[in-house]
Amino acid sequence: MMPHTPPEPEDVLQAQMEATGPEEEQTPQEEEEEEEEEEASSFMTAPNLREALVRLIGAIVRRTTEELCNQNREALRVQNDEVLQLALQNEALALVPFLLENYNSCQPVSDVDLLSRITGEYRRYFTMILEKASWCTQLLFGIELREADPFFHTRMLVIAAGITYDGILSHVQGMPKTGLLIIILGIIFTEGGRATEEAIWQVLEKMDIYPDVEHFIYGIPRKLLREDFVIEKYLECHQVVHSDTTGYEFRWGPRAYAETTPMQVFEHWAKNSGIDPSRIASLYQEALQEEQAANAEAMASSIEE
Repeated sequence: MMPHTPPEPEDVLQAQMEATGPEEEQTPQEEEEEEEEEEASSFMTAPNLREALVRLIGAIVRRTTEELCNQNREALRVQNDEVLQLALQNEALALVPFLLENYNSCQPVSDVDLLSRITGEYRRYFTMILEKASWCTQLLFGIELREADPFFHTRMLVIAAGITYDGILSHVQGMPKTGLLIIILGIIFTEGGRATEEAIWQVLEKMDIYPDVEHFIYGIPRKLLREDFVIEKYLECHQVVHSDTTGYEFRWGPRAYAETTPMQVFEHWAKNSGIDPSRIASLYQEALQEEQAANAEAMASSIEE
C-alpha cells in the first residue's frame, strides 16, 4: 500500500478559496513605486547612522507587513480594506500567545493547529495572518518561527540571530526579552561599537519603551540594560566622566561576540522592517566586512590547529 501523503493545510480551505476565484498577478501602481523609491532614497541619505536607525525602528513599529500586500489583486484589496486589515491583525495577535506557549514547552506547532485557532471566515488568509504573527514574535520577543518538518507541516520557535538567552528565568513565568537585546546590540553597532545610554533611550523611546516605566514584556527596561544583559555578558557597561556629568556607555560583551554577528543582528532588523539590507549601503557593508573578517579569523585559527 502506498504511504498516504498528508494534504497541504490550505487544502482544508479549498472550497472557501475557490469561491473567491483565481488570483491575478498585478504590478504595483506607479505612485506606490515612486513613494517606495523616495523612502529608500531618504533612508540612504540620512545625515548619520543614529537617524537611520531611528527611522528603521520607526518603520518597524508602524508597518504591519505592507510588503506582503503588493503581490496580486486580492492582496491589494486586503491592503486597502481597513476593516479587513484590522481583522487580520487581530487574528495574528490572537495567535501570538499560542505560539509563545509552544515556545515555552519546546513543542512544535502544526499548521493545522494554527488554522484551528483562526476564525473560519479568515482562514483563507492563513499565510498573511501567520506572517503577521511571526513578525510580532520576531520583533517583540526575538523569537523566529521556522519550518521543522515540511512533510507534516510543523514549525518550531527558536531564538533569533544565534542568541541562546531569552531572559526567562527557570523559576519565573515571563516572556522572552531577546527582541530588546537584539535592538540594543544593533544600536551599539550603528554607533560605531559603543553607544551612550542616552543614545539607546533615544531610539527605544520611539518604540514607547522608557527607562523606568514598567513594560508589559520587558519589565523595567533600565534594569535589563544595566544589570541583566551585563550579567549575562551580552553587554559591557562603562562609566564615562564628561566635563560636567557622569554617564554610561555600552559595548558588545563577549557572549554577544561568541553567539552572533553584526550581520545577523542587522539582517534580523531588515527582515522585520521589510527593507532590503542593501538599500542601507553603509550599514550593510560594515556588517558584511565584520562578518568576513570573523570568518577569515576562524579559518586561520582552524588551520593553525
